[in-house]
Amino acid sequence: MNVFWEFLGPMEEKRNKTVTRRDFIGGTLVGSGAALLTAAAPNSLTASANAQTIDHPMTGLGTDWTGPGGVGDYAGKNGNTAAVVNAAHGQIRNGELDKRIATAPVVDELYDLVIIGAGISGLTSAYRFRQTNPTAKILILDQHAIFGGEAKQNEFDVDGYRLTAPQGSTGIVVPFAKASALGFAAPILKELGFPEEFTFQTGKNLSKPMEIPQDAWGPMHISWERGDTAFYYEGKGMVSNPWRNGFKDAPISEKLKKALVDLELFRTPPKRDDWAEWLDSMTYKEFLLNVAGVPDDCIDGVLEILSPVMASMGCGQGGEIISAYSAYNYLQPGVNAYYRYQFDGQDPTDVLYLATFPGGNTMIARKLLKQAKPEAIGGADTVYDVMTGPVQWDQLDRVGQNLRVRLSSTVFSVVHEGKPSRAKAVRITYDQNGKLMSVRAKAAICAGQQHANRRICHDISTDYREAMSAFHHAPMLVINVALRNWRFLDKLGASGIRWFEGLGWWTSLRRNLVVDGHETQPLDPNKPVVLTQYIPFLLPSMPFPDQCTAARMQLFSMSYADIEAQVREQFTKMFAPYGFDDQRDIAGIITNRQGHAYFVGPPGFFFGKDGKKAPKDVLQTPFHRIAFSHSELAGAQMWETAVSEGERAAKQIHDMNL
Repeated sequence: MNVFWEFLGPMEEKRNKTVTRRDFIGGTLVGSGAALLTAAAPNSLTASANAQTIDHPMTGLGTDWTGPGGVGDYAGKNGNTAAVVNAAHGQIRNGELDKRIATAPVVDELYDLVIIGAGISGLTSAYRFRQTNPTAKILILDQHAIFGGEAKQNEFDVDGYRLTAPQGSTGIVVPFAKASALGFAAPILKELGFPEEFTFQTGKNLSKPMEIPQDAWGPMHISWERGDTAFYYEGKGMVSNPWRNGFKDAPISEKLKKALVDLELFRTPPKRDDWAEWLDSMTYKEFLLNVAGVPDDCIDGVLEILSPVMASMGCGQGGEIISAYSAYNYLQPGVNAYYRYQFDGQDPTDVLYLATFPGGNTMIARKLLKQAKPEAIGGADTVYDVMTGPVQWDQLDRVGQNLRVRLSSTVFSVVHEGKPSRAKAVRITYDQNGKLMSVRAKAAICAGQQHANRRICHDISTDYREAMSAFHHAPMLVINVALRNWRFLDKLGASGIRWFEGLGWWTSLRRNLVVDGHETQPLDPNKPVVLTQYIPFLLPSMPFPDQCTAARMQLFSMSYADIEAQVREQFTKMFAPYGFDDQRDIAGIITNRQGHAYFVGPPGFFFGKDGKKAPKDVLQTPFHRIAFSHSELAGAQMWETAVSEGERAAKQIHDMNL
């Protein structure tokens, strides 16, 4: 069996080693350093997959695993860093501190509300609860060294330009009026002061016309016509805009070409009143085979195209695992017809698009915090000032303030004081820089994912714990590559590139927003740019939920040196014929590991099965003085659903009249 990216050995050997996607599937999970050297291979995971874990402490990672973290307020805070992973596994997953809860001193006064998690959902809860309870005392605790959850950014200084790119969450559905009519809007944007319409930058100094998309997501597939793309095939090279001519020049079978085009034209699945529940009764692969009519001998080729798209957009894993309803949530071919049925034939992808700030949805997290706690970010409350203003670290957690934000604080216990049905307060215990502390509150909102909630909520009932255990999460690796120029793409005439072997599968230029009259970074082939990659770990031959655990072990087994070497190798292979030189042209690489990026929704997840309530619906009801808030409880992880879940939880706490 192949070894998954040897950790030991000289860099030169790594750079000469070609690692294909098949190595991801077939490789043993050798660890990155001593911490992971005994990690289980995929075939040993079944017994523990329901716990999303393996029998290993998963601690001891070092800073060399995390790698460079950029500049600015987000420097060294790139994704799940070694410090975050070590604390999460040791204190939450392994329960190393549980026996010391009673010894943790209570600090601060009694809070009205403690929110665990400073992502968009938790920040929304704080913002809304303050609106209805302006004198309430609120504390937000978060494990990371900066707020935002996956709505954070990386920053580079390259040749006099400050370049910004998302660590994860990105994309606002616009224009707002049409998005609202089609059910894709979040009214809070207008309330937060975002403009009704956005202006996009245009490319400058191009050697020939090139369609550059407004975001890096659409041309992955759902709106491939909005960018000039090229597919790179091993042994063939670049194939320009394959969707525009039915894959005429692609080195795939004629039958597969026809299957891909036929699926793209499939618009008439069965009309039925229970269409949503029906879609949730089958996998997307089953829908493609049995409803859309994809031939059996083409299904693997079709899913090779589609699975990375749906996994990266929000489904977490591929079509052989996810519910057809999960694919519908992310506008995948065939099932997207149900949007047209609902909106008089309108296809949302024809009238909606994503507006992307340079740092992605970092901007939304910052705007929420600025509104709720104006002193947290320097500068005025304009969109541009909030986007560029410095974090006022000394203002986040000041004694006497009604809203306090306490970072680098790993919560490992949330429990009612006394019998939950009669309790008057909740006690939250956390570790901050090696010191154990507890705070007391009249109520708490757990705004994190269920893999953590089921471990930290110590006195919840069996039905809540079972509901939390039904959530399984897939990882994502987000890589930002800062380039000194992108003349090689200009020469190629492609703004987005797709490939099928090696590390990754897609990257693209994007037209950034012009914010309050400011063009935030250049879009010129002679000037620097950042190319972002969202990389899922797909294991189609493995059963669910083993897939999720094995994929996460693969992510954790990769050192920064491994990733950097493979990025350089892949870019050189694809782009050297067009003038690219990795030593000259790459200015920096930042990796962002998101170990539990997306929940994975198999059939039955969304509407329940066997007569049981869907797990997400169970958790939308508070357990006495503890409410739950995360985008995954809406059934689709988007910033809009994070907001709606945060608003729901805040209202539930308000209605308790504590």
